[in-house]
Amino acid sequence: MIIRNESGARWLPARIADFEKWQESLLEESARRLGAALDPGGRVHRYGFVGSPVTFRGQHAWLRVSPFLEHEMSRKAWRRTAEAAAIPGVSKPTLLHRIEWHAEGPEPVPVSAEVLTLVTDPIASRERFLRTAPDLPADWFRDLSASLAALRVYPTDRRFPVHDAEEYGYLLSATYRRPIPGGCVPAFGTEHIDLNWKNITAPRFCVLDMEHWCVAITGYGAAYLYLTALEAPAVAARVHKALADVLDTPSGRYAQLVAAALIIRNLTRLPDPGGLAARLHDHTDTLLA
Repeated sequence: MIIRNESGARWLPARIADFEKWQESLLEESARRLGAALDPGGRVHRYGFVGSPVTFRGQHAWLRVSPFLEHEMSRKAWRRTAEAAAIPGVSKPTLLHRIEWHAEGPEPVPVSAEVLTLVTDPIASRERFLRTAPDLPADWFRDLSASLAALRVYPTDRRFPVHDAEEYGYLLSATYRRPIPGGCVPAFGTEHIDLNWKNITAPRFCVLDMEHWCVAITGYGAAYLYLTALEAPAVAARVHKALADVLDTPSGRYAQLVAAALIIRNLTRLPDPGGLAARLHDHTDTLLA
């Protein structure tokens, strides 16, 4: 997953000076079309969506509204939350209802509005990278392991850029500039390629956003979550123990090299106050020895 810097202004095809205000208008119109009542607080603005607690058909729920920004989004990812509703065994919000409509403009912009069960547990971290250890009970690690195992065996042929054998080879060669050991061998399955600490909850485990699941190297989601916890060593150790069945396989070791390379690439453009990049280089040196 490549992280992009965000800015206040966006081009859709027309320039939108206040993107959050435009998101608010889409949220309000989606609620009107769905017959949902928006709560006065609790709204969340993210790179590709805006969300809010709502009352829908007599129950508290979550409304997630995502415009399809053709120049910077994948239509596969845009519809992937709805498609994820069919995946059993993954701790995630339940999709209650979904509509698509078009926002007016020089060119109509498709808008997805999804009503999901309301998750009341907070996110595990305010950042993608874990820098402060949250309180994680044993059940959290069991649900993490069970969810990733269930996703791995769910069949799909959907793919995203970077996540194929040829691209992995280019990435690892450019990042490490040395041969990959025989103990690191890729296998492929279904993975969540944006499983980060800002996208999961605690103390009960739940994956909030299910857009980015696809065919990828087996163990990628586990590797990304583990490596982005290295600044909280006690948590990282528990994640590794819970996911050792995949992390300690040849594919899991290869997945760690891939995930580390992508994180290191992102950290060239992001603050790194805890020295995560250095920790990742130390870790991958061990894998490559």
